[in-house]
Amino acid sequence: MRNAKWVWQRSDWPNFQYEEVDFTETCGGFTAVASRLAGRIEALAEIPRQEITVDLMVSEAIKTMEIEGERLDRESVVNSIAALMGFLPGKGLAWDKKAEGVARLMTDVRQHWNQPLTHNLLFAWQQAVVPESYLYNINRGAYRDDEMQIVSGGVGHYKVHYEAPPPDRVEVEMDHFIDWYNATQGRLPGPVRAGVAHLWFEVIHPFDDGNGRVGRAIADQALSQDLGFPTLGCLATAIEQNKKAYYQELANASRGDGNIQPWLDFFTKMAVDAQQIALKQVDFILDKARFFGRFSGKLNARQQKTFDVVFRRGPD
Repeated sequence: MRNAKWVWQRSDWPNFQYEEVDFTETCGGFTAVASRLAGRIEALAEIPRQEITVDLMVSEAIKTMEIEGERLDRESVVNSIAALMGFLPGKGLAWDKKAEGVARLMTDVRQHWNQPLTHNLLFAWQQAVVPESYLYNINRGAYRDDEMQIVSGGVGHYKVHYEAPPPDRVEVEMDHFIDWYNATQGRLPGPVRAGVAHLWFEVIHPFDDGNGRVGRAIADQALSQDLGFPTLGCLATAIEQNKKAYYQELANASRGDGNIQPWLDFFTKMAVDAQQIALKQVDFILDKARFFGRFSGKLNARQQKTFDVVFRRGPD
């Protein structure tokens, strides 16, 4: 379709155009920082390693929800992730279903990073992050059966930012996407494959709700499969810090001519940033442990509480 408004309406869809060689340096940087991060964590004793793993997963869980405008109680997410990972005995699942759901998503992506992508796996991820609601009729654990538009503005004055493929095309589109995703494992650099997969999934927008969270989980899985171990990079944090540019690049690629070079340039650099953010977080946690070790028994209750509040804000 020569005058297609959306990229999925083009006659050559989904034939994305990009030059893989242009991302060689960025992808090499991703692998180097990710390996340094993994080495830093592996060198720790078991308990500190578990604590840092939980801390990074919790930060990502909170950020992936913040991108969607959802705020979670940190302690609820900590309890759920620690329980699901089998760490920190005594912790239990949170009463907050949203916290428990995103914890299940983060844990499943980490524990089953090398399994093939399937419709049922995507259904489980979406069902986890979209709690049952008696106020809205949302398909959970299934693809949407209605039209999907992303709009802003009031009734009669709304603006359509994006329109996804019609519902009768969703399953076929997802078949094609999943086949490509599984076939390209080990054949494309991780950040490139993750960037294409994330964009492709978001263009299809197959669910009534939860597309962003599931799409970021797919990208995390693709990066893990490239590394050969589950990534602890903070992709959602990197996206949240560049949210305006992220949505603009997605919009440009969704309306474009199939050339996704600018999108991949943005996304692959963000994948590197995600590893660097995690590395900075690990260094911060280790510095915090050293600080409290140095002043153990020397702080009164008020001082201890004050430092707890300060350190809870993170590296920034």
